[in-house]
Amino acid sequence: MKVLLFGSTGLVGRNVLKLLVRLPQVERVYSPVRSVPAFSELGILEGASKVDFDEVDFEQIISKSPDADNAELCKLRKNFAGAEAAFCCLGTTRKQAGSKSAQERIDVRLPLSLAAIAKKAGVKHFLCVSAQGANTESPFFYNRLKGMLEEGLTMMNFDALTLVRPSLLLGKHKDRRFGEELMQKIFGKHPEWIPERLRPVYAENVAAHLAASFLKPPTQHVCATDGVKGKRIIYNRVLAQTKVEELF
Repeated sequence: MKVLLFGSTGLVGRNVLKLLVRLPQVERVYSPVRSVPAFSELGILEGASKVDFDEVDFEQIISKSPDADNAELCKLRKNFAGAEAAFCCLGTTRKQAGSKSAQERIDVRLPLSLAAIAKKAGVKHFLCVSAQGANTESPFFYNRLKGMLEEGLTMMNFDALTLVRPSLLLGKHKDRRFGEELMQKIFGKHPEWIPERLRPVYAENVAAHLAASFLKPPTQHVCATDGVKGKRIIYNRVLAQTKVEELF
C-alpha cells in the first residue's frame, strides 16, 4: 500500500514515519518536503528504502486549484496517484512563522491545498493532527485555525477522515517552544496532576493513534459531534488514557 505523509520532519511527523516504515501493510511512503532531510536526522534506522522524499516549492500550490497547470502541481498529482491514505502533520507557531497570516498559510491553507490534490488523486482516508479546542469560534487564534482546517477537511468528503486533537506535545522539537518546554519541566514526571483533557501527551502517542486509525479506517463510524459518517475525532483524553502498546 502507498501512503502520503505531509510534515514528515516535524515532531509528530517523524514519529509517524518511524511507524509507517515498520508496518508490513505499507510498501511506499511519498513525502513532499521543503528540503530533503537525512534519514539519520529523523531517527530512521531501517525501512528507509520505503520512503520517497521529494523537494517541493509549496508556495506554488497554496490556495491553487488541484487542476491548475503548474510544474509543482503536476508533479504532486503524478506522485499522489495510487495512494490509499494521507497523513498530515503540518503545523507551526506564530513566532516561527513570523505573523498570523503566515501561520494561517502553513496551518490551514497548505494542508487544505494538499488535501484537495489528494482527494482528486483518489485518496480514501485523510488523517490529520489538529489541536485540543479546535473551533472556528474559539477566542484563541491557534484553535480557530485548527477549527478552520477541520471544517475544510470535513467538507471534502473523504471516505474516512481521522482528526487527532492533542493538547501540548511532549518531545524534542527542532525549534524551541517555551510553553511546551515549561510544561515538560513542571509536569513531565507527573502528568497525572493535570486533567486528561488538558494533559500534555507524547508525540509518539499521537503518531501511534494515527497509525492505528490508518489500519482500521473509520469508514462506518459516525462522528458524535456533527453526525458525519466516516469521521473520527480522537480527543486528548483518549490520547492520555491509552498506552501505545494497547493500540497494536
